[in-house]
Amino acid sequence: MTVQENLQIGANASKNSTLALVFLAILKGIVGFYSGSIALIADAVHTSLDIFTSLAVWVGLKLSLRGTVEKFPYGYYKAENLIALFVSVVILLSGVELIREAISSIKYPTVIEYQGLALGTAVFSAITIYALFRYKLKVGRQIDSQALVADAMHSYTDVFSSLVVVVAVAGSMLDMLWLDSVGVLVISLMIFRLGFGIAKTAALTLMDAWLDEDSIAGIRQAVGGINGVNIVEDIRLRRSGLVVFGEISVEIEGEADLKRVEMLSEEIKGVVKKEIGNLEHLAVNAKPGKMAVVKVAIPVASIGGGGAEAEDDLRSKLSHHLGKAPYYIFIELEDDTVKNWEILENPAADLERKKGVKTAEFLKEHGVNVVVVRDIGEGPFHSLHDDFVKILQIPDGVDDVEGVVGQIANLNVITSPTES
Repeated sequence: MTVQENLQIGANASKNSTLALVFLAILKGIVGFYSGSIALIADAVHTSLDIFTSLAVWVGLKLSLRGTVEKFPYGYYKAENLIALFVSVVILLSGVELIREAISSIKYPTVIEYQGLALGTAVFSAITIYALFRYKLKVGRQIDSQALVADAMHSYTDVFSSLVVVVAVAGSMLDMLWLDSVGVLVISLMIFRLGFGIAKTAALTLMDAWLDEDSIAGIRQAVGGINGVNIVEDIRLRRSGLVVFGEISVEIEGEADLKRVEMLSEEIKGVVKKEIGNLEHLAVNAKPGKMAVVKVAIPVASIGGGGAEAEDDLRSKLSHHLGKAPYYIFIELEDDTVKNWEILENPAADLERKKGVKTAEFLKEHGVNVVVVRDIGEGPFHSLHDDFVKILQIPDGVDDVEGVVGQIANLNVITSPTES
């Protein structure tokens, strides 16, 4: 599902929760008034406050549904994080209110009339609010909504608040009025812990802190394993409501031409998307890496320049045919200086079909970074180019390997097939 669809699901969940809370607040208020249960009346007031919290979450999710504008180029997604912070404050205030109720009940214990009705209403309230908690938590996790999950956890604390009323009514029936106060104090501590936890997460998210370190490690490993990526230098992610924005900087092999960067960027985005399912946008910054040693392949028609010295291999005559070349010389260059070389037979030279493609595979198997040719067909070009092998063109007037190596830094790059 899209982000917009998830936001709509969350908004519907908040609306349904608000309607249920309105019903509960009215029910508890009426029963509390006629039974004389102060705890039930207080719980009705508490639920009334929850209505505004649930409405606030609904407003935050509806705001997030609005598209980007010039003033908010990243959308209104963070409205949800602001609402989560607001909900945490309400949770903490609820804890303070429960402590006040506990102190009040210690000073002024009351006996409840219509105890059965009051007890039934309190039990029904606890069950209903627990069902709301499960419902909002399920939807919140499904769409990865911080505000809806926070509101669900708020409802979870309200379950205990309703249970306090159950205990208070039961205590009144058993002449154990002190149970109410003890229960409220214990629950208040739980509420404070929950409220501070949600407030911390919301505040850090608003400050663009990324809290999931494991996902960063997973992304670094996955992107680092992509063919053509040398180093993953930097990963920056930030959450805005349901969605995640990010940027990643990588060092790639070879030249950073537009087509290669575009191709790698799409692959990197796909890998990151597997780690971060609600990724909205990822900027990929790619720069070419400087290779200490470059392995160059050059097609050779005949070996040696007529002498017996090993250096005569560098005077070997060039072949102008990539696939028909009987030999290839593989030269290792370090800072444009020849460090090592070897000459191997081209196993594809005598094939009747697909000489060029098979030759390209042969060159890639030997780990070349650069191939120097006169012309190249479509099949071998894409085979080499897609594996980030740089393709250079043999200049006119040069007929041996030594002449190519001497000009290699200035050779033209072949960016498309030169043969049909």
